[in-house]
Amino acid sequence: MGIDSLLLTAALFAPADARLPDMRIVVVVSEKNDLKDITPETLSAVFSGQNSSAATQNLTPLDLTESEIRDQFYQQLLGKNRNQMRAYWSRMVFTSRGRPPQEMNAEQIAALLKSNPRAIAYLPRYQVTSGMRIVWQVPAAP
Repeated sequence: MGIDSLLLTAALFAPADARLPDMRIVVVVSEKNDLKDITPETLSAVFSGQNSSAATQNLTPLDLTESEIRDQFYQQLLGKNRNQMRAYWSRMVFTSRGRPPQEMNAEQIAALLKSNPRAIAYLPRYQVTSGMRIVWQVPAAP
């Protein structure tokens, strides 16, 4: 039995959850950012465009392109679904009170986090790479 066969056999008998990527949503910043952790209240302010405090003014939020991860993030953080977030940002833009975070895919977010220490984003945990620091984890849904 070759090494490939052994690895295949081990993978087949591994617990099912050991083979699945870690889909827990985490909030990340660049390792160059001094931020070590962040409160849900501050995150809410950052991702809803309420960047009025000193703690939030130095952060540039990034959104994942529309996905289940994005929907879960906003539902858990702000208690708003996709349609409610669209309506919220429409009002904010119309009244000139804010603009939604820039949308990017995970690879673009990873690249921008490495070059911009002010950027803050959320990703599934399995997509966190070197150069990123986790500052908050979305609590598991009940």
